[in-house]
Amino acid sequence: MRRMGVSALLALSLVGGAAAHRLDEYLQATLIGVTQDGIDLEIQLTPGVQMLPVLMTVIDQDRDGRISPEEERAYVSRVAREVELRVDGAQAPLSLIESQFPAVEAMREGLGTIRMKLRTARSGHDLRFENRHLPQVSVYLVNCLAAPADGLVVGRQTRDAAQRSIEFEYSFGAAAVPGPRAAWIAIGPFWPAAIGMLLVARQAVLICRAKQEKMAAKSSAS
Repeated sequence: MRRMGVSALLALSLVGGAAAHRLDEYLQATLIGVTQDGIDLEIQLTPGVQMLPVLMTVIDQDRDGRISPEEERAYVSRVAREVELRVDGAQAPLSLIESQFPAVEAMREGLGTIRMKLRTARSGHDLRFENRHLPQVSVYLVNCLAAPADGLVVGRQTRDAAQRSIEFEYSFGAAAVPGPRAAWIAIGPFWPAAIGMLLVARQAVLICRAKQEKMAAKSSAS
């Protein structure tokens, strides 16, 4: 846990949390919390300043420049339909626990984040998550976080290159206590640190990919 705290602080100092994403991207960050009673998803959707007009065409159906409660519910429902969670190979139905929308003014400044919490009661040993929402304009981050005290043991996490999907095996140790103690471990002050860690990981992948492309270009030229 101490190592996780140090990593979180390092991530915050490097990227300053979720606000470090590019202006022309729609950042969709998902954290997965696994308990013996089910699986929790927390999704944070942050549009860059240049992305807001595109997003408003999706959300603001009556084109009045505002987001009504009905439009909020319709958009959240769409996102929930376009993410998929499978447990032991079977599709796990997700229930919306709550959602929060920022003011449009905050999103115009690149500071507004749409937050969603989803949950399924299904549990098992093998998990796969995929986000299919607005792939043409989005960048994705996904991770599973858990407190060691909850007894959760997560196997190697496999993601696709875009981090739209993740899959891993998991189990609980004999000392684990049943109940939702691990749920929403990323809420509150830990969320910026968690997003920071994901952004650092994404940046490392992009740097590595750029180096590989540069080396391939040199090799082709020679």
